Amino acid sequence: MRLTVLVDNMCEKSSLMAEWGYAVHLETPHGNILLDTGGPCHVLLHNMARLGVAAEKIDHIVLSHGHYDHVSGLGDAISRAPSAVLWGAAGIATERRGDADAGRFNGGGPLLELPAMRKVDPEAVILPGVTAFVVPQEARDPAYQVKTNLWEVEKGGKVVPDTFADDLSLLVEGQYGVSLLLGCAHTGLPNILEYIRKHFGISSLYTVTGGTHLSAFSQEKLEVCLEQFRQFPIQRWRPNHCTGFAAAAALAGTFADVRWAGAGATLDL
Repeated sequence: MRLTVLVDNMCEKSSLMAEWGYAVHLETPHGNILLDTGGPCHVLLHNMARLGVAAEKIDHIVLSHGHYDHVSGLGDAISRAPSAVLWGAAGIATERRGDADAGRFNGGGPLLELPAMRKVDPEAVILPGVTAFVVPQEARDPAYQVKTNLWEVEKGGKVVPDTFADDLSLLVEGQYGVSLLLGCAHTGLPNILEYIRKHFGISSLYTVTGGTHLSAFSQEKLEVCLEQFRQFPIQRWRPNHCTGFAAAAALAGTFADVRWAGAGATLDL
């Protein structure tokens, strides 16, 4: 299996464009998956063309969650891959905001009220060897979740801290072992690792890649997370997007194989 980072905050090739957004392409022997669709600058199709990734050959589009920086390119993706199967977690259409007075749109809403979307609740096999899953709320330690400037609007109009009910990740069983593909890990990466240990019986990973949302952690909380990561053998780290420079540097100072996976990066799984 081969993973190609299509959209990220940074680029690894000069012909690509960067934006605050995220999208990756996973090529498997059984079909192709697009995880997320990038942000509001709509660089997805540009980068796909430059990287030689054929949008028409995408079989499945999986949305890790409903925030704008992961779903803004959905219309672009569907226009080029209209027969692709669309996946998302329950609650993905909940309207989300970037401030408590609901003045700054952050994702969800009517754009994602799509009746054809297949729901991941709490897990689903997308293709052989690729499983999407959602960590149940009761399995989430709130100490590992960051909710600053992240809100959602309940059906009655009340604005509450984002529950991240729609946050999902992918487990990929490749030739080198099992890898974890993240969107933003709003569930809390330590919570995700603990869940796959208990629920799926997975005790080690080949690769962890994607947004880890460690950028919003204080140094003290980051150290706590690093200690949790030390308890779970991970051969290589390929963070990006919402991980942040300081957290990526801390990961690189703690583990042997850590590299930022910007747009254009390819990973054999």
